[in-house]
Amino acid sequence: MNLTAISSFLALLAACTLPHSNPALLGQAASWREIPFEVVDGKPLISATIGEARGRLMFDTGTPVSIMLNRDALDLDEGAQLRGGQAASGQVLSVREHHAPPVRVSGQPMSTPPRLLSGDFGFVEAAFGPDFLGFVGSPAVSGGAFVLDYGRQVLTILQTQADGLPVVGAPPTEDVVARFSVAMAEGEQPTTGAFVGSLPVALDFDTGDGGTFYVRSETRAALEAKGVLTLEGDLAMVGPVSFGGALFDRISVSLIEAGGPKDVRPWPGSNALRLGSRFLALNPSLWNFTDHTITILRPGSSYLKAR
Repeated sequence: MNLTAISSFLALLAACTLPHSNPALLGQAASWREIPFEVVDGKPLISATIGEARGRLMFDTGTPVSIMLNRDALDLDEGAQLRGGQAASGQVLSVREHHAPPVRVSGQPMSTPPRLLSGDFGFVEAAFGPDFLGFVGSPAVSGGAFVLDYGRQVLTILQTQADGLPVVGAPPTEDVVARFSVAMAEGEQPTTGAFVGSLPVALDFDTGDGGTFYVRSETRAALEAKGVLTLEGDLAMVGPVSFGGALFDRISVSLIEAGGPKDVRPWPGSNALRLGSRFLALNPSLWNFTDHTITILRPGSSYLKAR
């Protein structure tokens, strides 16, 4: 399964979506809400009910719409065909638009646009099971901030104040491993800059991706020669990687040749690093859409405890 390809394909759909309000997973909660998740194939899956169907949604910040439905698991109206495409792993994807059924996430109603998109994601069920209902994407959280904590398996949605700080305050300084500004263009993942060894690269973050290094063949050879990139089975280890004032070693990623046939990004060809679930599982993170920052926290930080 190549969820990177799915997320990249979904990013192309931003231009197809109709203008709508920006629903929040916070819902009617006061100022914060904890949502438990399961870890399946390394990804965070949240319990949900779509219409009468009960199952799970992947929390995927690479999805540029609030909810993307898996119509293979749902009883939806026929809808309207929007566009199609092909994942890098070979599956043909067909996207349709439907009248929105009622949506509940972790037992709480979630407001949605009047129409929702769906894809034929039946092939994803091999990884996530027949109750995989689709994706909950970045617009569901972009009105504030969230903390993703694999240690407790809890996603905490936070309201932010006028000054950009979460209402629960900032993390203790001693618990901050790295903090950095990110660009958050519509339909794109939060992006900053990093160094892989001495190589400058664009760095983005996506909870629906295991972690991917898009690297040109000549660059890969140079990094391997320096020991910055080493192969371990089907994955690679890269490091040192520096960003946000911190140094990270031995980050696990998949490799895709930049500019090669599997590079389905809208801007293929350039070296770029995407950190996803394998990195985020080891490094709790605070994503603040209001002040355009991501903070990497120390595991065990008091900021991660139940409020």
